[in-house]
Amino acid sequence: MRLSDLGERRILSEIIPKYTTGTGDDCAAVNIRGGYLSVSTDPCPRPAAEVLAHDDDPYWFGWLLVTINASDLAAAGASPNCFLAALDLPRDYEVMKFERLLRGIRDSCKANGLDYVGGNIREAVSLNATGTAIGTSHSPPLTRTGASAGSRLVVVGRPGRFWSHVIALQNGETLPEDSPLFRPVAQVIEMQLLKESGFVECAMDTSDGLAPTMQEMSRVNGLALSVDLEKLRRSCSEKGRLIKSERAWMGWGDWSVVVSVADKRFQEFEGFVSQNSIAAHEIGTFRTGQAAVILEDGHHSVPLGRLESERFASDSWFHKGVAFYQSELEHLKLP
Repeated sequence: MRLSDLGERRILSEIIPKYTTGTGDDCAAVNIRGGYLSVSTDPCPRPAAEVLAHDDDPYWFGWLLVTINASDLAAAGASPNCFLAALDLPRDYEVMKFERLLRGIRDSCKANGLDYVGGNIREAVSLNATGTAIGTSHSPPLTRTGASAGSRLVVVGRPGRFWSHVIALQNGETLPEDSPLFRPVAQVIEMQLLKESGFVECAMDTSDGLAPTMQEMSRVNGLALSVDLEKLRRSCSEKGRLIKSERAWMGWGDWSVVVSVADKRFQEFEGFVSQNSIAAHEIGTFRTGQAAVILEDGHHSVPLGRLESERFASDSWFHKGVAFYQSELEHLKLP
């Protein structure tokens, strides 16, 4: 048997727990005197700015390296603390490019509320990087479990922008300076506030896309999940763009966080996010029933199909390429 026979999700659920403790959430949680550390470590793939916008400035590589890890802290609701980067660099790498890479790390750390405190460099055949982000909290970090029947599904952030911007760029439009295609920012500060408020039952970031995130939340909580596409469309900031709102939301790239909020506290939650200017969009409800995500549009509904970023899987875009993923996203079955 090979890793490709299992896929990332089975590796994480069947193999890794035999050798580690505390796996299964976005961050590792470490109990320390006076509170908790939330720790995330992730390598950086080639950034979307390079793959989709054909801009190979190392600045975007450094920026994305930080956001990937900061987004895990966001899902934990941790207060961002510090960031370390382990950089693999060719011996003939230009100093100017190296400084652009470091500037991207520094600027993204500032945008995500982290201090860039160092790391390691070593000689290698090609540019690669792995980041580690550390956050703190006085109470246990948020996890992926805790939703109950009737809980509301809420997306924290500005979903739908990334793929709307990709297609707009492909059609010759000019993108705003804060486009997530170039400068994605995690929901670290927003999620820290929401965790401290006590409204959030569980959370998971959408680094793999909203679609698989909702499916995972449904699975680990043992509940069905109904998603109202009309609510989703009303919340979309990219109305009238070149891809349907509901499809733009389902893909990766927006660095939002999915949370559940108890139904009885939802009105208070709405008041809190309004008072604190947090972008939060209620799009569905957890229900008693077999784990599954159902897309609903008026009187029509369909089960949410597979749209994966699962490593080691045969249908993942990591294996088949980003053009394949975009095609799958644009043809995702809707009601």
